[in-house]
Amino acid sequence: MDSGQGSFNRRQDADDLTDYVNNGWLSSNEFEGPTFLWNHMIREASREGSDQRNDVPVANLSDADTVINMPMQWYFDALASMVPTAERTDTGVEIPRIDMPTFSLDSQALSGVDAVVGNAVASTRWLDAVGNLAEAVEMTARFVGNVADRDNEGFDYLKDLIQTVRVYMDAVACNADPMTGEQALRMITQVACNEDFRLNAMQMVELLSCGLSFAQWDDTRMFAYDALNKGIATMSDFASSASMLSNSADDSNSRDIQTDSQPVAQAKTDLSLFEDDDSLSAEDLNNLAMLDPALLSEKEIAQAAQNQFDHAVQFLRHDLLRISGDIDEADRFLRDNHTSEPLADAYAARLIASERWQDLLNFVDLVLRDKPNQVTMMFPEEVVPYEWETIREAALEALGRRDELIAMYQERLDDTYDPNTALNHLKLQAWQD
Repeated sequence: MDSGQGSFNRRQDADDLTDYVNNGWLSSNEFEGPTFLWNHMIREASREGSDQRNDVPVANLSDADTVINMPMQWYFDALASMVPTAERTDTGVEIPRIDMPTFSLDSQALSGVDAVVGNAVASTRWLDAVGNLAEAVEMTARFVGNVADRDNEGFDYLKDLIQTVRVYMDAVACNADPMTGEQALRMITQVACNEDFRLNAMQMVELLSCGLSFAQWDDTRMFAYDALNKGIATMSDFASSASMLSNSADDSNSRDIQTDSQPVAQAKTDLSLFEDDDSLSAEDLNNLAMLDPALLSEKEIAQAAQNQFDHAVQFLRHDLLRISGDIDEADRFLRDNHTSEPLADAYAARLIASERWQDLLNFVDLVLRDKPNQVTMMFPEEVVPYEWETIREAALEALGRRDELIAMYQERLDDTYDPNTALNHLKLQAWQD
C-alpha cells in the first residue's frame, strides 16, 4: 500500500511477531511448543559428557561428606578468628550475619564441593554418583544459607551446581535401567524437599525438574510425576504446619490476655487490630519477603514460600505435559493459567505460530478482561511496544479489521504522550487509503 512515503506493510506487526515466534525461544520443534524448564542444551551437554564418563568408582558418601565439609569449616574457623562477636559452641561457630564479611568464592570454601562433584560426574556408577551429588547440593545450600552472600556468589554457584546435576540426571535417564533411574531421582527429590529449599521455590523446582529427562519415555514418565507430587505435598505440609503453629501461638496469647484484669470484649477488640496482618495478598507477601523476611511472621514466610512455589511449579506442570506428548493438555494449561505472564505469552506464541488470529484476538480480550494491566514477559519491547495491545494489533492486521485498526491508531494519536506519533500516522494513513 502506497502511503505517500513509499510502500508500507500493513501487516508489519503480524509479520514481526510471527518471525519472532518462529525463530526464537517461543518456538520448539522438539515438543511442538515452548518449554520453561527444559532446554535442549541439557541433552546436548549430557551427550557431550558421555566421553568423559567411565565405569570408575566414586568416593564413598562419608568421605565425600568430609571432603565437602572441611573447607567450609576452615572458612568459619577463619571468620571466628576475625570477627569479635563470634562465639564458639558445641556444634561449631555462631557469628551474627551482619558482622560477617561478604562471602567470596576466592575463599575456596566450596573447593571440596568442586572435588566431589568432579569425581561424581566422571562415573557411570549412577547411584553412587547421584548420592554424592545430592550430598553436595544439600551441603552447599546449607552453607550458602549461613554466610553473608551479599554479592550472590554463593547463590550463583548453587544455581550452576543444580544445572550440573540436571545434566548428569539426564545421562542417568538416558543410560541407566529404569529401577536405577527411579532410585536416583528419588535421592534428588529428597534433597529438593528438605528445609534448605523450602524457602527457595525456584531452586526447589529446578531440582524437581530433573524428572523432565524421565518424562520422555513411557516406562519412566511416572517417576517425574512422583517427584512433582512429592514437592507439592512437601510445600503444602510446610505451609500447614506453619499455620497450625501460628494458630496455637494465637490461642495462647488470647488466653493470656483473657486472664488479665481487662474484660474479654476489650481483649477481642485489641486483637482485631492485628487481623489485617493475616489478610495480606499473595503479592504483598512476596514483596515483603523479597524486601526483608524479618518483616513477616513465620506463618507469613511459609505462605510467601507456598505462593512462590505455586507460581514456579506451574512451569514444571506445563513442561511435564508437553514433554510427555500431551500437547493439547499443555496448551489448555497455558490458556487456563493466562493470568501468569509467562504462561499467557507462551499461549499467545502458540496461536501466532499456527496463525490462529481470531483465537488470538479472543485470547487477548480474555487476558485483559481478567488482568487489565498484565504485561508481556517473553516478548521484547521492540516487538510489542504496546504490550498486549500490540498483539491485538497484529491479530487485527492479519484479519484485515480496518475500522478497528483505524480507531486504535486514532486513539494513540490523541494521546499526547505516545512516543510513536509518526509511525502511527503512517499506519493510520495506510489503513484509511
